[in-house]
Amino acid sequence: MPERIIKQYEVGTKVFSFTDESRRELLGDGTGCRKITVRMYYPVTEDSIAGRQKVPYISNNKMKYIKKTYHLPKSAEIKNETCMYENVPVAEGKKFPLVLYNHGYNAYVEANTFLLEEIASAGYIVASVGHSYEGVCTEYEDGSFVPFDKKINKLMYKKGALRAILAQAKILKNKGSIEEVYEEFLKFQKEHAPYIVGRLKEWSADTLCALTEIKTRYADYLDLSNGVAATGHSMGGAVAYYLCHTSDEISCGLNIDGGLFGDYGEMTLTKPFFQISCRENWNVESAVLLRRKAPVYCAIFEKMKHIGFTDAKFYVPVKLLVGKMDASVMHSHLTRCHIFFLDKYLKRLDVEEIISDDADIKIEVYR
Repeated sequence: MPERIIKQYEVGTKVFSFTDESRRELLGDGTGCRKITVRMYYPVTEDSIAGRQKVPYISNNKMKYIKKTYHLPKSAEIKNETCMYENVPVAEGKKFPLVLYNHGYNAYVEANTFLLEEIASAGYIVASVGHSYEGVCTEYEDGSFVPFDKKINKLMYKKGALRAILAQAKILKNKGSIEEVYEEFLKFQKEHAPYIVGRLKEWSADTLCALTEIKTRYADYLDLSNGVAATGHSMGGAVAYYLCHTSDEISCGLNIDGGLFGDYGEMTLTKPFFQISCRENWNVESAVLLRRKAPVYCAIFEKMKHIGFTDAKFYVPVKLLVGKMDASVMHSHLTRCHIFFLDKYLKRLDVEEIISDDADIKIEVYR
């Protein structure tokens, strides 16, 4: 667990679940309506946590599924601690902007807890949206849970995983222009990954349903005067990009190393956006620079790997999977990118432009 960088507030957390009666569940046993779980991270006062115990990072049940998914030995140590307190009331006397977070495919609601704690501590309410059957293990408010639906493995890639991996590797090595690479990526989506494109829309629907529920449950604590921000890792980052194009309620977004799935046709990005990428994945994310009328920030990490942008950086010891950058250094930079962007575009504060003081991180802004 990294040392917390931002200490403006203590942080509370709470899980709630609800059912979207307008959508039938297609995964799992294919019965009932779509069920959604949300973990909230929010500012609380120091007085409100007196005598309370910090909550565990995850349940023992979810720990089991995470170790299995990441091929960790049962004896592997995942420090099950946070800096949060459960069911503590939101800090009174002030309203806070809202940030929506989406995890990656086969990840979990708490996969970027250390980042979301920091954002909440800086004076934001953060909601991490869970996607039933598509996370490693999705737990509900009543204690029930559903694991990842393994039939998705056969649905995800139209021509099989191996052919998809080879096709994507070719795109990642393409030396053409951004436009040329994006055309190849569109072909890849159509030929290999139409299922993922379809799920992008379902995840976006999950997120907007969660937003409606949050606005009811937390109405007294939300400042929505500047809209709502969306962020996420991998598939969750692609959702943030999609929502910035399709939802009037989302006013700005960040994408943590998510391929920009979806065919946006002639749509233009009109909202501020921050693309955070590892170097090797830049080709499937560089289209963020096409068809835009708002500032786009790009931070490219030279020594990072895809899952290293999550809390896995702190418990997966294989650098080939998480990258060579020190976990605490990564956490500091990822937090810094988010707080700068959110303060500037969601709180509308007059903040200094972000620059990189690390040779392994290149930050540029395109206006």
